[in-house]
Amino acid sequence: MNRSNLINAGLFQVAWFACVLGGAAGNSWWGCAALVALLAFSGTKPFLKSDLLFAAVGGLLGLALDTLWIKSGVLDYHGVSVAPIWIVMLWVGVSLTLNHSLSLFAARPLLGGVLAGACAPLSYLGGERLGAVLVPDPWMLGYVCMAWFALFTLAFAVAGGWRPSRQEATL
Repeated sequence: MNRSNLINAGLFQVAWFACVLGGAAGNSWWGCAALVALLAFSGTKPFLKSDLLFAAVGGLLGLALDTLWIKSGVLDYHGVSVAPIWIVMLWVGVSLTLNHSLSLFAARPLLGGVLAGACAPLSYLGGERLGAVLVPDPWMLGYVCMAWFALFTLAFAVAGGWRPSRQEATL
């Protein structure tokens, strides 16, 4: 992993904690500030167009999936009926790692999908421990695992097949 990817990974970790702790405190500004830093990083790299597209699609998918998980009783964001903004920002943040710190999975999308699916419960249970979300039945996180596996396998495959060359990225 090169220095740039380590910076991207570090910025994402900051964004994860800022979004989750901000969500627990009812303050989405923390996550917003961290997301701006992640976006600024993307702005210095040749994949800005695909990063922005991944971020938009990731945010919309996160909004839809987390809202579905609220409606189906898998997750409880303190009684709200639609995914809160901080979790949507977190989806945007992870989408901004696809061309960078998670790009090693572009050549191995199935492996990336398996690891993402395996990490899904850890992310939500970590958020629960920090007070941002309630997981009424941890076994229900199996649905989240399956969704993350499918979604991230596809995302890594798309990222691997759609990386613009440096010349195209500067156009």
